[in-house]
Amino acid sequence: MKRKGWFIPIAVFFMCTWFLIMYEQSTNEPYLAHTSNLAQLPWDKDISEIQRVYFSAHSSSFTAERVGNEWSIVSPIESDADSTYIYNVISQFTIPGLIHTIETGVTNPSSYGIFEYSPCITLIDQAESEYTLIAGNAASETTSYVYSPLTQCVYTIKTDILNSVSSDLSDWRSKDYITFVPEQTSKIDVITAHTTYSLLPNLESTDKPFVADGLSPMEVEDIINFLTVSKVSQFIVDHAPTHIISSYGFNTPTVKIKLYDLAGNAQTLSFVKIPNSINYYVLDHSKGNIYKV
Repeated sequence: MKRKGWFIPIAVFFMCTWFLIMYEQSTNEPYLAHTSNLAQLPWDKDISEIQRVYFSAHSSSFTAERVGNEWSIVSPIESDADSTYIYNVISQFTIPGLIHTIETGVTNPSSYGIFEYSPCITLIDQAESEYTLIAGNAASETTSYVYSPLTQCVYTIKTDILNSVSSDLSDWRSKDYITFVPEQTSKIDVITAHTTYSLLPNLESTDKPFVADGLSPMEVEDIINFLTVSKVSQFIVDHAPTHIISSYGFNTPTVKIKLYDLAGNAQTLSFVKIPNSINYYVLDHSKGNIYKV
């Protein structure tokens, strides 16, 4: 009786082992963790090593370049970039969240929905080495195919990673349009149709960094707060010609602001109140750019 008692657990053990072996044999997609079954991974770089990023999708393409810790858009326009946004994009692809290797030695990945015009991101390091991933069709509800020309492999990747990269250039651009650092500002001129108010550094108090004749401390504080927090909500026109500038009403702006740095250089901004709105159109005179803020 005692010997028969061992039969059931031994049988269960062998049955579980058999099912495990059959399951592993039926799985023909090697995981990236099983590196012995894979071609060399396409990329393994630190974010700080990336010098340029190229992205194209839906007939749009643009290039961002890093100088020090800051990023700039260099094509199709020249503009300051949103360094935090680009950092977040790069962090998704420096060590890409690839899931499976689907096929190796692929020279024509069109059967996976991958063509020359498909969404594509390229990271370029300081040695000019390039890593490109080209997006293809959906592989499942949560994954998509991607192709690496570097390894000639088709992988799957989480679709959310691909969707996190915007094809709208404005998402890549910096929303800061005002160069304002209180400690590096020698004067602020606020010019209306009838009066000019000059805000000067307050040498008697650090609580109220600026004072102005004709304005209350609360009004001065409101101006400083606006200059500190105001951001672009929409990019209207870059390098606008004279007739466009005039059409937005900048010949007679609601208010004009001049910010002077310690060397006496000024940034001039004109604001036009948008009717029935809390927003303004703003013209950066040095660039000829029009924004909505």
